[in-house]
Parts: sequence; C-alpha cells; structure tokens
Amino acid sequence: MRSPRSHRRCPVCGEALAEVVYAQHFAIEEDGHRVSGYDVVVCEPCGAVYADGIPAQDALDEYYRASSKYEYLEDRGEPPEWLTRWHSELAASLLPFLQSPDARIVDIGCGNGDVLGLLKALGYEQVLGVDPADASADAARRLHGVEVLKGGISALPKAARGADCVILSAVLEHLRDVRPALEAAAGILAPEGMLYIEVPDLEHFSDQVVPPFQQFSVEHINFFTATAVENAGAPVGLRVIDTWRAVRRIGPSEEPSLCMVLRSSPPHQRSTERDLTGESAVRRYVSLCASCEKAVASRIEDLVKAETAVIIWGAGTHALHLLESTSLRRANVVAIVDANPRLHGVLVAGRPVAAPESVASRPEPLLICSPLHQDEIVRMARERFAMSNEIVTLYGPPGPADACVADMRRAGEQS
Repeated sequence: MRSPRSHRRCPVCGEALAEVVYAQHFAIEEDGHRVSGYDVVVCEPCGAVYADGIPAQDALDEYYRASSKYEYLEDRGEPPEWLTRWHSELAASLLPFLQSPDARIVDIGCGNGDVLGLLKALGYEQVLGVDPADASADAARRLHGVEVLKGGISALPKAARGADCVILSAVLEHLRDVRPALEAAAGILAPEGMLYIEVPDLEHFSDQVVPPFQQFSVEHINFFTATAVENAGAPVGLRVIDTWRAVRRIGPSEEPSLCMVLRSSPPHQRSTERDLTGESAVRRYVSLCASCEKAVASRIEDLVKAETAVIIWGAGTHALHLLESTSLRRANVVAIVDANPRLHGVLVAGRPVAAPESVASRPEPLLICSPLHQDEIVRMARERFAMSNEIVTLYGPPGPADACVADMRRAGEQS
C-alpha cells in the first residue's frame, strides 16, 4: 500500500505558502513508510527550508521503527569508532551547561545509549534514554548499564518529566511535526531546564557537494539554520542561550552540524525579519550539486550507450537519486545488491534488492555509485564475498575518498 503524500505547512512558522527550489526523487517503491521523493521548498513568510509532499508522521515513525541500524552491535559488540568519537565530542560540549552531577538527563532518540553511557562514566548517574527501536533498551543496558524506555518525541514516558537536560541530537531533521516536538521536549523540562539540539547545518551544506544532493536524503526532511531553530523554539517557551558549529566525521564523510542550547522560558512570539540565510544556502547547494552531477551523468550516459551489463552495488540515497535524476535506469542493470539485510526485497527501479552473496558467482562488473564508500565496498566484495568481478566506479578509480571528493568539487565550482 502506497503511503499518501500531502502538502505540509512550514514546520517553523506554520504557514502554507512556499517556493520549490529542487525536486528530489528516489527510485524506490513507497510501501507505507518509505519516501520516494519530495520537493525542497523555502517558506515565503519566514524563509525556513523543508521537504514538502511527504507521508504523514505516523508513516515516518514506522520507517524508523523498521529501519533501526544495530548490526554493528552484532558484528563487534560496540559502536563504530567514528560514532563513539562523535558522541564523545557531544558529551564533552554539554559539561559546561550541566551545573550539578545530580542533573537529570534525558536523551530522546538515544539509539544504543552511547551519549548517556559517556555522561554516566563522568559521574552523571541520573540518565534516561527514550527510543522507538526495540533493540535500544537491550543494547544500552548491555553496553552502558543505561536504562532506555521505548517511545519517541510524540510519546514520551512519564519517567522523562522533570529533566534538567534534554538531548535532541539527529532527531529534528527527521520529523514532519517540528513545533509539536519542541513543545513536547519543553514540556518535560524542569524550570530553567536546558535543551540541547544538534541538526545538520544548512549554511555549510555546500562545504561538501559530493555525492551531489546527498543532504536531501531519504530520511532528512527539514534543513535548519540557527534562525530557523530559534524561530521554532520561541513560541513554545525555548530561548537560545548558545550556538556553535561542529564537523562530525560520519564514516568516510564529514558532516556539518549546528549545535544549540536552549532554556525553558515563557513562550513568546519573535518579531524578526525573514530568514534569508537558509534560502541563499540551499540555492547555492543546489547549484553546486547540479554542476557536479553533470560529469557523473555523462559517465552514466557512456555506460548506457555501451550497453554494458552491470550489477549495481548499493541501494542508498545516492544510488536511488541517480536512478531517477540520470539515465542510469536505462543502463543494462542485471541486479541491485546491498549488504544491509533490511533493504533486501525492497523494490528499487522495479527490481528487488538482493543480498551480495546471491550474485557472487555472476561475471558482470560491479557498478559502485558512491564516492565515499567505494573502497569499503570493494574490500567487502573481495574479502567477505570472494568476488573477482571487474569494478566500475562513477567517481574515479578506487582510492582515497577525500581526493575524489576534492576533484569533483573543483569540477563543479569551475563549471
């Protein structure tokens, strides 16, 4: 059953008038909770940037319940190093704002409780996690001795009330209903309690434009500036007290993050000018990505003309995007595979995604679309699945991802 799409009001100001700046499409069959595309729009009254034409919040919630990613716990018994480093940086940045080791800290969307485990090790004993995924509670207890209750921002357990600090890291960019989420977070804060928010930083999207349009992912539906966060928080009684930026290493990529601390205060309407920062930032990002994608589209067209049979490895955001934005769908694709078992059977460009081992004996070349993960995929194909297939890449030969990204960015800026 396809998930119905609907226009949404601005998640910041609630108005309905917006201008489309980019139409994102994914070659994936909507199945009740997966998103096959949306329009990136700018709110005319307030300037906020967000995705329009998306499923309802309950459909999005189902996606996250079905798509939690805890395989690394089974493989190594602990999070990957890059995630622990990110969480360590986050926990350290909170310390100046936590006035007492007795502070009650609630992390909403806590995953395996990594941040809370780090804070607990620093002497903060009153920590509680909330997460919709079934695996969270067991993982947090096993790895960190931290309690995690099942729930989400729209269904917070009573035990979360009276928090001195609430953490919303990598949460707001995923939610259709931003203002109600902030109101819910404010509602569990103790008087003068603080809310830590971390979201992708729209102002710095253009710092990395390879892969093109990667920030418009299958999961991110809000694109924040500091002004947008401030405008959304003020009416529900949240006042910004500090803002800073960070660069988070996520696997092989660097992601710009916007970090903000807000405190509980009486609700008030802010009388501000329209936020021009978000609109200029998103238009620059779209322009640079479009320039970079021209070179990739040309390589794909050569592949199509040659009628070379290929196996596409990867059903992530970028591959789904290329199958819709370029002629890749017309290529001689004999199979689409992905190592993530949660994607197996999902329809991509009319084909069910298969496990790599199901094509291990096939002779066709492997087409790798990702410039950031191609080395990792090559190693997996060679070492884990013993595949000797020819490797075809769209972003240059396998090698240092940073060099590939730099080359593509220069090409985009010069075009």
